[in-house]
Order: sequence, then structure tokens, then C-alpha cells
Amino acid sequence: MCLQGKRLLILGGASFQISSILYAKLAGYYVITCDDTPENPGHQYADEYINLNTGDLKGVLNLSRKLEIDGVLACASNSATTTAAYVSEKMGLPGNPYKSVKILSEKDLYRSFLLTNKFNTPKYGGYSTLNDFSEKSDEFTYPVLVKPVDSSGSKGITLVKDLWEIGKAIDYAMKFSRSKRFIVEEYIEKKYPQLDGEIFIYNGKITTYYLGDQKNDLEVNQFVPSSINYPSLLPNELHEKIKEELQRVIDLLKIKFGGVNIEVIIDENDQIYLMEIGTRNGENFIPEIIKCAINVDMIKMSVDACMGVEPEINNQEGINKYFTTYVIHSNKDGKFRSVKLDDSIRDYVLEIKLMVEEGADVFRFCGSNCTVGIGLLEFPNLDTRDRIMNKIGELIAVELE
Repeated sequence: MCLQGKRLLILGGASFQISSILYAKLAGYYVITCDDTPENPGHQYADEYINLNTGDLKGVLNLSRKLEIDGVLACASNSATTTAAYVSEKMGLPGNPYKSVKILSEKDLYRSFLLTNKFNTPKYGGYSTLNDFSEKSDEFTYPVLVKPVDSSGSKGITLVKDLWEIGKAIDYAMKFSRSKRFIVEEYIEKKYPQLDGEIFIYNGKITTYYLGDQKNDLEVNQFVPSSINYPSLLPNELHEKIKEELQRVIDLLKIKFGGVNIEVIIDENDQIYLMEIGTRNGENFIPEIIKCAINVDMIKMSVDACMGVEPEINNQEGINKYFTTYVIHSNKDGKFRSVKLDDSIRDYVLEIKLMVEEGADVFRFCGSNCTVGIGLLEFPNLDTRDRIMNKIGELIAVELE
């Protein structure tokens, strides 16, 4: 198949989209990036950049028709997944059903889907105002979580311990909601660390599955992932059950292909909760660390599949090492000076990817939007990883002016 001249629209040009842009260029596609942030670093690698909000369904559709694109990709951007599905469906391009992607991208719709189809789900309610919630508030037992329905990266989440805190939590969640809706849901006690990672789907079946164990910097924010350790140490039988549940979601929603970012928790009774499923590759360079860990290129497969090219699906290799993505962050506000690496960690660092420049504003780590950078780390054994990661904040330290 001749790829030269085929036109790919990538929704976004942030740091996490650069790998997709670079691979698409290498494959011979004409790459157009689109978002409303001209300063995003990925645009410099594209053939063309269009300044347009990726959440504008009709605007992006009109643009896509004008450009006569052959494929559209949302990568590492939850807000763009519904747009990619909408455009592909309207134009008859490779894609997943718009209705299904919308369900997965909005927490209240997704929780309703889970409940209807008898998956485990926290008790929840979706609302638009404090008054809406007040009418149902006696149905909840505290603590509860308040979340925006359509935000990713753990932005806008608050653990609420009593009714008097709910108003402030709702105001905070609404700051991060494009649709101005929030959910209140039961807090589930976890038996194991939360699981984060990716699967790849082709022809409606899971072909790749790789998850890690999430850790959080409890001194700053207990809900924002500060690192993910790969591979997950969860018992294999639970991984098999997770895969079965994920495949059931895929079958019900008729998801056809693509990289899918997932978050899973296991409660104290070993019950599985599929907390988040996003039809996109993940942020924090998760596909890059997966490639290091099992020699499977999730980015390449995602780009090829959205262009109608059958992806080369490699068998997962059992690489006998341990890997971590560490979110470099600050515990206070300030101006960024540098990231200081301790000599004892240098041998384990594959790469440091900074997201801010010297002199830029840095904020206390309350969501993925406060990320300073990402460290990709490799360890020879579990003991070394645990020893290093237990003091990682000292070994990869953010220095402020």
C-alpha cells in the first residue's frame, strides 16, 4: 500500500503527541496537527498546523472535509477522543462508534453503562449543580469522591469526608469540566495499588495488555499518580479476570481498534472495578515505557490502525527488568529553575522529558496539568526499584528560583 501523500489529522500537539507525529511522518503520511495552543511543541514536527479547539465537533469535521483527510487520531487527549470518533463516523474513516466513545469519555454516562450491564461500579450520581445533588445527598455515605465528568489526569478530584465540604468540592470539580457536570461517587477501599496502563484492540479483540501499579505522593495529592511501576505485581488470576471484564466492555460497545488507556482498582473482596477506559493512548509517555518493557509499539499500531493499515502486532516479550514512569513535580508553587539528578539514580534513568522551561511558573502537584516532567526509568531487579522509588523525590528534585 502506498502511504505517501495520505493525510492524517492528529488532534493535539502537546509533548505527549510528539511520538505519534514523528512516527506518522516516518511512515510517509502528510501530518496535520490541530488544537488551539499554537505554542505546543508538537506542531513544529507536523507538515501543517491548524488553530482550532479539538472539542469543536462540527468545526473539526468541516476542517477534515476541507483537508480531505484519510484518518484522524486522538492520542493522549481524553477531550479529543469523541471528536476523532465523530469525524471518522461522519466521513466513513476508520474509527470507533461515536456513541460508545462518548459513553467512555464522560464519567456519569460510563457509570450508568457499567451499572446497566452488571459490572461492578461505585454507587454514584451525576449532577449539574449543588441543588441537584442536595436533593439526593441522603443517599450517600461519606467519604465520597467528587469528580468532573469529562476531565482526565486526576484534575478536579476531591475526597469529601462530610456534607459540609461538598460545596467547595463541587466548585473545584466544575473548574475542570467542559460540560459543567460532576459526579459524586462512593469511595472504594483498595486491596492493591490502583492499576494503570494500556491495552491494544484490533478487530474487536484485546491483542496487547500491559498494566502497572500506581503510586501517589501522599504528602501532595493522594489521587494524582506520581509514578507507575511496571509490570504490575497483581496476582495473574486477577489480571485474567480484568481482561475478561475489559473484553466484555469492548464487545458491548463494539470498540473496533486502537490503543486504550485504562485504570482499574480491586477492592478488599477482590472485586474488579474498571474505573476509567479511554479510547486513546495514555499520557505520561506510557506507550514509550511499554515499548521498553515488552517491545510492543503502541503508538505505531495506533497510527497505522487509524489510517486503515493493518498494524504489525508483535508478541509481548518477557523482558526481565522493571520499569517506571515518574511524574516529576513540585510540592509548592514557584518559578522553575532546574531538575537535579542525584548521582545514585543516573544509571537507572532512560530519559528525562521536561514539560516546562526555565523561569516558567510551577504549581503544587494537584493534577496532571501541574507536571514538571516525566522520568523514564529502568531497574535490574525489584529490590533496586523499591529502594530507589522509596526516595525518588529526593533523587529527582525540582529546584525553584
